[in-house]
Amino acid sequence: MALARTPASARAARGLLLALAAGVIFQCLNVTVKQLAHELPPMQVAWMRWISGILCIAPFALASGFAGVRTADLRLHGLRALLHSGGYALWYSAVALIPLATTAALSFTGPLFVTLGAVLFLGERVRRSRWVGVAAGFAGVLVILRPGMVEIGAGSLMMLASVPLIAGSNLIAKVVVGRDTPVQVVFWQSALGAVIFTPFGLWLWQAPGAMQMLLALLAGFFGTAGYFLMTWAYRLLDISALQPLSFLGIVWASLFDLVFFGHTADAWTFAGAAIVVAATTGIAHREMARSRAG
Repeated sequence: MALARTPASARAARGLLLALAAGVIFQCLNVTVKQLAHELPPMQVAWMRWISGILCIAPFALASGFAGVRTADLRLHGLRALLHSGGYALWYSAVALIPLATTAALSFTGPLFVTLGAVLFLGERVRRSRWVGVAAGFAGVLVILRPGMVEIGAGSLMMLASVPLIAGSNLIAKVVVGRDTPVQVVFWQSALGAVIFTPFGLWLWQAPGAMQMLLALLAGFFGTAGYFLMTWAYRLLDISALQPLSFLGIVWASLFDLVFFGHTADAWTFAGAAIVVAATTGIAHREMARSRAG
């Protein structure tokens, strides 16, 4: 009810600020995960991250007992956890192999996969202009990967494969956040993610050192804070309105690459990212224009 009484301009400003803060925090998560994945099996890193995430969110979620996390949408939370865990299993494996800026550039293809999914699974009719945007977006991906010119690494392929799974997770998050609080959404994401990764974490377990445990706790904190802020932003604004801010991810990723790892992606990656951004922005603009006209 409080959200309904908030002026639209104030809600928009708050949503954009929350999404901006979430974007920076997610890059902090990326740095900690990348460092851990250099030293430990990526699936163990994922398990440790979700367990530490539960430790961060549980005190708030369970402050009033289990009633604080009771949900009528457990099936949707479960579906989201499967998509999210599958996407991040690929992502955690990829992030150790490629620069953060490359992961950010390839993550921009999310709206392209959403369009393809709408056609293949929902039977949605897509106009020619939108197909042109999709084609241009995937041309940008080819610029980033440059098949035939350089060898396409496993990291880039895994990152690209993770994008549609994560995009599906985000769409479900937008649905459930209309009925559950951000704390509930993040709690179930963390709890179910930890359960899904448990067999892999135990099978691949290597005893972590003190610094690795600290990084895992930081990953849990950054991940929990980032998803809490982003989920809160979804309550205030549509995903399409928040999409342009996600493109700033390549700026933060490039800076963090240089500061923490001493290098970043090449010029081809940034050129391809610009093409993908232009294509996805064009698709979003046309869809908004159609919705206002129709």
